[in-house]
Amino acid sequence: MKKILIFFTSIFVILVIIILNLDTIRSTVVQRLNEQQKQSIREIFFGKGEAQLFQKYKLYGKMNYNQNLLPETHYIDLNFYEKDLDEFDFALSISKWNPGSVQFFLENYEDDVILADSGGNFFYIKKDSLDQNKKIDFKKIDTNFKFDNEAGSIRDLHVYKNKIYVSYSDFSDDCTKINIVVSEIDKTLKFENFFKSEDCSPEFDAGRINYFNHNGIDGILVTTDTELEGKRAQDINSSFGKILFIDFENKKSKIFSMGHRTPQGLYVEGNSILAAEHGPRGGDEINNIKFNGNYGWPIVSYGEPYYFEEFYDKDISSKKFFYKKNHSSENFIEPIYAFVPSIGINQIIKVPIDFSEFWSNNYLITSLNGRSIYRAILSDDNNKVISMEKIFIGKRIRDIVYNSNNNIFILSLEGKKNQRALMPDQKLE
Repeated sequence: MKKILIFFTSIFVILVIIILNLDTIRSTVVQRLNEQQKQSIREIFFGKGEAQLFQKYKLYGKMNYNQNLLPETHYIDLNFYEKDLDEFDFALSISKWNPGSVQFFLENYEDDVILADSGGNFFYIKKDSLDQNKKIDFKKIDTNFKFDNEAGSIRDLHVYKNKIYVSYSDFSDDCTKINIVVSEIDKTLKFENFFKSEDCSPEFDAGRINYFNHNGIDGILVTTDTELEGKRAQDINSSFGKILFIDFENKKSKIFSMGHRTPQGLYVEGNSILAAEHGPRGGDEINNIKFNGNYGWPIVSYGEPYYFEEFYDKDISSKKFFYKKNHSSENFIEPIYAFVPSIGINQIIKVPIDFSEFWSNNYLITSLNGRSIYRAILSDDNNKVISMEKIFIGKRIRDIVYNSNNNIFILSLEGKKNQRALMPDQKLE
């Protein structure tokens, strides 16, 4: 009996020692096993499928080392929340790239945020109702806006003084002109034609608008893209593949810069202009825009063609680059940054000093397929990206505006929940 008691006591003591030192024992065993042996043990305990999934997530974790996920960022944590827009009567996008999604654009106006979806519906949203614990206070706006054809899509909106400018595509026979309408901002929006290009193109997926004073003349800049092969981008007789300046008085356009593919982001501050431009398969760009500048598309790009571009007269399966890679050697302007692989780059905006001192004078770049925001620090002359932080969100980001009333950024997301707001809580990591 005494021997049995000693035996069980010894077993109990050993078990206690093992439990208390389990992490040390496990760590020692893990260090002595190779990866194949570890995977075999996982398959025994969890099954082959779960073990393979574990290995996949472990690899992804190493690939995304130090990548932040909202609400955490490198310098500050953010008070991060979503608001449902289920009550909004949105039109579904007809985009060939993301059909059936909800795409909408945002602009500030006094105490409201103006929202327009790609199908031509306009809404006022009270800024104060964007607080986290409040219900969104919105009103649909009566307008006379309509597309001439069924295959139309709003591309951007911009408020300057008491007017709202709206760019849109309007396809007829697989060709669209650059269309811009304008309205005084009131309880109803009565749009009038502001600009329509004389020429047309099978593509108009750009259309970002921003106010600009060019040589003492007030007007707007509008970004345009080009057909897939990009020939119009280097054609001075075409409006496409350009950034155009259109003056308010004469409503005439002039080419401000050329050689663009699909610039869907545009930021203007004084004489400083930044554009965010989609590349092909790789090669999304941030460009410092200069008057009469040529940015090289489709001759140079840090990307390569998509495989479905079979109509090109070159062999894209060869080991040679399809596009030339050095902009400056071809007398074109180099991008200040190129994303390889592409992120589906979209809008670019500067962070105001009131948002947070830790992000003062930084820039935020949104992405579609990248489903992330990129926080960038640029040199004083905007000719160099000094640092870049990727902040993963998980949804396509169509637009972003800053709301000074609430000190928040408002994001237009494509998905079930289509709006998110960010604000700093002044907490360092």
